[in-house]
Amino acid sequence: MILFVVADSYENYCRGGSFFAICRTLEKLAGDACVMLHYTQLEPALLARLQPWAVCHSGASADYREYDVMKSRTYRAVVKQLTVPQIGFCGGHQILAHYFGSTVRPIRRLRPDEPDPAPHRPGVFKEWGVYPVRLLRQDPLFEGFGKTIRVQEYHTWEVKRLGRDLVRLASSAACQVQAFRHRLKPIYGTQFHPEQSPEAYPDGFRLLENFFKLARAHRAAGTAP
Repeated sequence: MILFVVADSYENYCRGGSFFAICRTLEKLAGDACVMLHYTQLEPALLARLQPWAVCHSGASADYREYDVMKSRTYRAVVKQLTVPQIGFCGGHQILAHYFGSTVRPIRRLRPDEPDPAPHRPGVFKEWGVYPVRLLRQDPLFEGFGKTIRVQEYHTWEVKRLGRDLVRLASSAACQVQAFRHRLKPIYGTQFHPEQSPEAYPDGFRLLENFFKLARAHRAAGTAP
């Protein structure tokens, strides 16, 4: 079994919608049952009962500075104590990076002559749509890829500076940290949304298949939550 942790507000979690669809996508790619939880439900005792072999952390609809999750000491502690592979998408990527000492800020303001790709948060620069992302390091997450992948983006904030325990894996023209991993733990973050890959651009799904492959290897080696 794998876990999909919704790091958005409880109100959005209760609406379900896209989160349920993502849960089903992760279930299909992992080839195993996926349980969806709100981050406030993620506690050591529950993890001990569920025994997941991988954990995925969702994006969030709010600005990074408005994430309720930042106030949760329990969530931070569980994230840092888990030994099974974890991956965060977009807002989840930013939250995991923050927990390991990174700095997160808006990308930048739009220039006066610059078109805005979406009405969402007008006046700020966005990566909104499918963008090329350059792979900087070899990693099992990128098995089978060339130097560039094309993935779905929906964000206005980014990781400006990585904590010393994290390694940058990928970058784009506008966003320097498109993916990272922990130096010692099987923890990953992607600023893009591999879980929402358009049919014409399947690289995100292929990346998640690689993540679940490496997570299975950890499980086979006897890793426990």
